[in-house]
Amino acid sequence: MTGALMRRSMLAAVLCVSPSLLRAQAVEPTPDEALMRRADSITVGDYCQAARQVLASSAVIQALASDSTNARSNAAIICDPLLSSFSLLALTGRSRAPMAAIARINTEGYSVARRGIFEAMSEFRAMVRADPVRTVVRTSTTPEVSGALVRASETAQSLLTAAARDRALLRLGNYERKLGPTSAKLNGPEVLLNYAAQRWIPGFKATPLGGPSPWELVASYTPGYVTWTNDRVQPVSASEFGLRRYLFGEKFGKSGLSGLLRPSYWAVGVLTASDRNGALVGPWEGTSHSGGYLGWGTVKLGYIADRQGQWMIGKQFQAVRFLF
Repeated sequence: MTGALMRRSMLAAVLCVSPSLLRAQAVEPTPDEALMRRADSITVGDYCQAARQVLASSAVIQALASDSTNARSNAAIICDPLLSSFSLLALTGRSRAPMAAIARINTEGYSVARRGIFEAMSEFRAMVRADPVRTVVRTSTTPEVSGALVRASETAQSLLTAAARDRALLRLGNYERKLGPTSAKLNGPEVLLNYAAQRWIPGFKATPLGGPSPWELVASYTPGYVTWTNDRVQPVSASEFGLRRYLFGEKFGKSGLSGLLRPSYWAVGVLTASDRNGALVGPWEGTSHSGGYLGWGTVKLGYIADRQGQWMIGKQFQAVRFLF
């Protein structure tokens, strides 16, 4: 075989094999996807059956010693009739409820105990997967039973770990939305008010699952409004007192032109302005008038009924840091 013919043969082999390799790489699931598929194939009933079969071994009960009572209690919680047809994935809300649950075939069980099923799974795994109990489980039961227990318990634990990670990332994302580059800049009084609110006012406090509250207090002097009066555009300065709510959804928090449609927050409150127009006029100079305003992201629309220049439009910005 000549060198040229060998090179052509090698090239043809590469061209034939490469597409199949690329397809294999393209469909190879990520670790999270593999976990979700496995969790969707294991039901709570499968976990229950494996737990009961393991605890049916007197050698396992003897190895558990004083933990045997807790192991049985946790297994009883796992074996909840209402949840038996749920996959482990559906139990976390990431998959559909099973037909049996929708048909209300099994409605028995204890609601108080049911709320602790995840803790029961973690505690049961910790007891039966610890040395020397793990060795006893493997030697005193069939490979099918011990394998089913390992598959169910480790999948449930991995699922709980992934869920905890996702909740942590969600909390961090919410903090970034509220305190990051697309959030509103606060003046000094607002900083103090909101720092106090997150510590002492219900509804403004952070929560373990969600992270920061979406609510924020507004108390600002805003020179950035304009109105149309006397056939021309005139600047208006106003004070704002109200509430701002951050939008924690994945589709929000955009910047630039996209931020006009899907911003990081909206706001509503009371707007007060003087009857005099001007960029730095005090809201209470002369005769003051009050109305309301609505903000969608950085764009704000205000209305004061008894004022010349009733409609005002403004933009959320801070010219001097911590002032206005």
